Amino acid sequence: MRALDKPRARTIRHTPRRSDRADDHLTGRTCGVPAHADARCDRARRWWLRLDRKALNRVRTLIVGGGAIGQFFAARLAQAAQDVVVLARPREAEALNAQGVSLICGGRELTFRVSAAASNSDPLLDGSFELVVVAVKAYSTGEAGALIAGLESCRAASVLTVQNGVGNEEELSKALGADRIVAGALTVAVDRVDTTVVAATARGGLCLAPMGGGSHNWLIAALSAGGLVVQASSGWRSLKWSKLCINILGNAVCAALDWMPSQVYADPAAFAFERACLLETLAVMTTLGIRPMNLIDYPAAVLARAVKVLPPPVLRMTLSGRVSRARGDKLPSLLADLRARRPRSEVTALNGAVASHALSAGATAPSNERISSVVAGIASGRLRWDDYRGKPQAL
Repeated sequence: MRALDKPRARTIRHTPRRSDRADDHLTGRTCGVPAHADARCDRARRWWLRLDRKALNRVRTLIVGGGAIGQFFAARLAQAAQDVVVLARPREAEALNAQGVSLICGGRELTFRVSAAASNSDPLLDGSFELVVVAVKAYSTGEAGALIAGLESCRAASVLTVQNGVGNEEELSKALGADRIVAGALTVAVDRVDTTVVAATARGGLCLAPMGGGSHNWLIAALSAGGLVVQASSGWRSLKWSKLCINILGNAVCAALDWMPSQVYADPAAFAFERACLLETLAVMTTLGIRPMNLIDYPAAVLARAVKVLPPPVLRMTLSGRVSRARGDKLPSLLADLRARRPRSEVTALNGAVASHALSAGATAPSNERISSVVAGIASGRLRWDDYRGKPQAL
């Protein structure tokens, strides 16, 4: 990791060039300049349209959570000249205010100014927000929902959750109402390099699906203006369960064994356990009437078919390369949390959620129940990690 005071490679202090694709329909009806106008008038027309687009797309956004994902969205929105406030822990808020947020992607590092608050009583949270992005761990969703509900500035805001796991939308809707909730599935791999520096892959994007009947189509233009690939999807449950299938790959089993994904896929016993978790997940989805769907650069529907029909050795070889390319050198999230000695784990919203939904449907998902119990037990200190490190047979 680099020192905090190392100069940034490049600092963006101006409004970046926007893509015109989302606003092409404005051309020709927003400004009535005839086609035969001279070059000077045409330049003025284009300048006016750019200002109009900026006014239409400008969105004041509150990001709840200053971790890797929260900072990634802060950078992407700031890149589109949006007004961004990050609600983070005191240490992170202080660093973000002092240094801005840096995004490394595609061989470039760009730094953006953002505002950060460490308390919901901070004056930065006054005024009105059009969008709230929830980027906290799944076990903090209830707390985040209560916080947002208590902010007058967020009364009319759409609430986008980009969290891992299933159940976050339902939890937020209890406090905020379903019509305000938008489910998001982010398939960009994001890693935290330093306190205010995140690295992201160029692959992937964000799929969106509303939970209730509210209209949130304007989010596509607002979120894509900073270079993020955004796609609207139908069926928020299919969206989140499809992302769950991807999150299960090379994650909980890696955490329990203290292995990287390549080690799991190189071991037949460890891979057999992970395959069982995936098959149980797909069985629960079938029981609930949820169909897998392809996400941006991650064909979850294709994965579902492959898990069911390919012989285990062929599937192991196929997934090994796919998961390794997708993750790169990034630690699986559940393993990173265990190594950081965090006492709580998101595994309960991943594998644990599969087991609980199976139980509610009158079925069982023993592999998911087992791995969830093990990882959560290691995190809380109830189980000794050394009893599972490098021991697939212990699962």
